[in-house]
Amino acid sequence: MPLHRRLVVAAATSNEGTTAFAPDDQRRETIPLHPPEDTPSIKSHTSKSHQSLTLLILILLQAVLLMVAAYKAPNTRSTYQLIAILTAAFFTSLPIFLSLAVGLGVFENSTSKKKLLPHQQYIPLMVVATIVGNQLPVYLSSAMAVVGITIFGLASRPDPQNKASPTTTARQQQFNKSLPLRTVFATFLMIAVLLTENFFVWVVSATYKPSYEDPSRLPKPLQDNGQITMRYIIHQVLQLSKRDVVRLRNMISVEWILVSGLGLSLVAIEMQGAKMKRNLWSMAMRAVLTLAAARFIRTISFLITVLPSQSPRCYFGHFPYPPPTEWSEWILEGMKPQVNGGCNDLIISGHATVTSTLACLVVSIVDKPLFTTALWMFVAMDYMVEVYEGFHYSVDMWLGAVMVNFIWRTLAPIESSLQGVETILAEKQFLPLKDATPYDVMRYAFPALVSYAQVVQIIPQQMGNYTIVVFLCCVIFQLIRHGFQQYTQHCLFCLLYMAFGIFL
Repeated sequence: MPLHRRLVVAAATSNEGTTAFAPDDQRRETIPLHPPEDTPSIKSHTSKSHQSLTLLILILLQAVLLMVAAYKAPNTRSTYQLIAILTAAFFTSLPIFLSLAVGLGVFENSTSKKKLLPHQQYIPLMVVATIVGNQLPVYLSSAMAVVGITIFGLASRPDPQNKASPTTTARQQQFNKSLPLRTVFATFLMIAVLLTENFFVWVVSATYKPSYEDPSRLPKPLQDNGQITMRYIIHQVLQLSKRDVVRLRNMISVEWILVSGLGLSLVAIEMQGAKMKRNLWSMAMRAVLTLAAARFIRTISFLITVLPSQSPRCYFGHFPYPPPTEWSEWILEGMKPQVNGGCNDLIISGHATVTSTLACLVVSIVDKPLFTTALWMFVAMDYMVEVYEGFHYSVDMWLGAVMVNFIWRTLAPIESSLQGVETILAEKQFLPLKDATPYDVMRYAFPALVSYAQVVQIIPQQMGNYTIVVFLCCVIFQLIRHGFQQYTQHCLFCLLYMAFGIFL
């Protein structure tokens, strides 16, 4: 190569992005080795195009849904009624599409420094998948949940060769060993509160004699403006029947949306707790104590002030008439699980305490404002149907949601006070699923199958409380004999699923 050409190449190499000149004064452009910083990357452009396309598809699906609602609207007599039906359909389906948008990452900024964690997409998508699964028979949807619990138990088996970091202090290791035990004690406390509350539901109903002494002169319910408003909108404006409302509620099934969100939240914290800066046991203890405190306040509330039921003949559909006179029969009646609620256990709603606690937990794990909005919209719709059907007064649902949020915020130091836990969690390793032996599969499947049998009522429903007590005694025996192990954690998850399946 001629000498002057070698000099041009050398100049172009040493001065990237500049122009080199040949001796004949002809400009020679060089190709920069790196693109300018202000040029958007191809990956970012592709991501934005994908997000725009996904958003467009979701908008089209929403439009199609509104057209179907308008087409199937019963007895549409005026433009006003059509607008009301379309508005109701829009707000009913909006949380579904918001969850899909968050799960598909439609509104994520690809240039953001904050990395999107997998669970922040999987949990919103699980919400939508649960709504789809709710259309299946109970035995099939419950079987899917039990399989998921079993797989999670097998996948979260700790690797015995994994050792704690030498940089971890002895105090931190001791604190981490005591944390699961504290959570177990908190769970026992919650179960004790639930069993006590269950007994007093019967007590307050049996001792409120005006509700059953004279069937011809039953006490009238209090005026509930929330219920009056809901029934006016549903019957007069939307012209829907009670069957339509109940069918819609069962299709969505907010309770199982929250339970599935809880399950995936537990999986996320167990598998990637260090990245989330959350600890499974501290989070579980916070949620359990929140629910226990709320149910304790609820029990005291309906005991000291008895309100007439929204349904005047409620007692005759829930409890034996006349009430038992023998003390043994009277106490045994109180031990039966009141899965359908009582009659005078109104302030505060037990349904609201459970669903609000689960909602607080799930939205704190996902930590996305749009998903928070979507999930609380689901919860609000569930509460409105609860009021519409006359199971509770509006104030019961309102106070339940507000009180649980206050308690949840108050107990935040349980999680924020944990320091140094992330170091241990980051080093936690698990045995792969492929290493599970047939004995391991049977061992982890057994407690899950017991829970399944109770939830789908293979074990009679009236035996639910006794099943919980027996299950709890087995867990306590295992704790005393072997100490706290990962299998104990799996049994507690199965117990939690069974309790939700019974009382929800």
